[in-house]
Amino acid sequence: MNRLAVLCLLVAACGDRSVPPVPSGGSGGSAVAAASGIPAAKPADPAPTQDGHDHDGPLVGTCAAAAVGVDTPDVPVVGGDDADDRHLEALLEEAGKKLDTQSWADAFTCADMAADLAPRSIEAHHLRAAALAGAGHDADASIAYNIALALDPEDPETLRAVADFYINVSKSRSRDTTSLGLELARRGFARATARRRGHGELRARLALLEAQAWNDIDRADEALERASEAVRLTPDLIDAVHEKGVALFNLGRFADARTQFEQVLTALPDDAYAHHLLGLTLEQLGERQGAEDHFARARVLSPDEFPTPVEITAVEMRAEIDRVLAGLPPERAARVRQVSILVVDLPDPADLHAVTPPFPPTILGLFRGLPLGAAAAPGEDVPARAILLYRLNLARAVRSRDELSQQIERTLLHEIGHLEGLDEDDLRRRDLE
Repeated sequence: MNRLAVLCLLVAACGDRSVPPVPSGGSGGSAVAAASGIPAAKPADPAPTQDGHDHDGPLVGTCAAAAVGVDTPDVPVVGGDDADDRHLEALLEEAGKKLDTQSWADAFTCADMAADLAPRSIEAHHLRAAALAGAGHDADASIAYNIALALDPEDPETLRAVADFYINVSKSRSRDTTSLGLELARRGFARATARRRGHGELRARLALLEAQAWNDIDRADEALERASEAVRLTPDLIDAVHEKGVALFNLGRFADARTQFEQVLTALPDDAYAHHLLGLTLEQLGERQGAEDHFARARVLSPDEFPTPVEITAVEMRAEIDRVLAGLPPERAARVRQVSILVVDLPDPADLHAVTPPFPPTILGLFRGLPLGAAAAPGEDVPARAILLYRLNLARAVRSRDELSQQIERTLLHEIGHLEGLDEDDLRRRDLE
């Protein structure tokens, strides 16, 4: 495997495992951004890297391969043009080794020196970008990846690295960055197929990136197809098995999802994400004790990612709802109070499958029925208007009681928007996605 291939694997290791999307709810038959089976990422203050450097400060380290004219056991330095080549190789090798140990500042320093020595070296910019991304310098990492991409916009390895950054690594991920990563991964898969027919692992990893992006933007049907392709190409690619399980879970195919997550745990018994997802799956299958066992295991393995749910009673939920309604303008509140607002533990499968593809089982809320002022078409069977808030899903989507109050308010306002005729794009523009 060449160094760029190793680098791409390294970059992928910086990303998060895919989990069910973090949505809020939707209306009638329209697709929506739906909900969360895990807590949303908690904003954090800049933290020091292993090198001791801040995410916000300059990334300055040391590079043992920097000195020209100093022989090393692996790379003797000689005069002339060959000296530059050997020096460049030494810098790149050293940068790669520092990335292996997550010594981001040292890796960046070596790679940056290599880029100074050879400005058109794709590998140097790859390594610079990976070091910057690892240290949390997303804006600079994006520029470095784009330089590599500009040097060869058709190279599948480069496309894979940049797609992975936008889909999995960047801390400022959004629907737009995910869509950008998806298009890069799709292009990379096409180029890998055309250029390197039979190169199964590269194509599998590009298909996996596509699946991760499709799951993230609530298209589990597309995600299942691409994850299945990744597994077909490389059956032992456990991340692809995991992603296939996520897609099956979001599609409501729980028995099939269970098989995938159990396969992941056979290979990786301490995978916290797989334990949590298997817990969600068993919950849907009615195996409550098994679900709780896996939830507990996930919390032990990764307490930061899977804290204890913030559960409150249905009565306390009603008080939260009343608080939100009391803050609305009187005329708007009066309209909303004409509609049933229900607190239930988990979604009804019939509601999930009212749209294609179905809503994920982890949605936080749902609006059922037609918007105010809309009338059913002749012969159309439309349910009575109602807003539903899902108590257990909300409890798992937050980290504190204050966050729960905020999330209940945000989810309720999202569903009120659907009641008033707004679609998902309208709500996104109002920051109520």
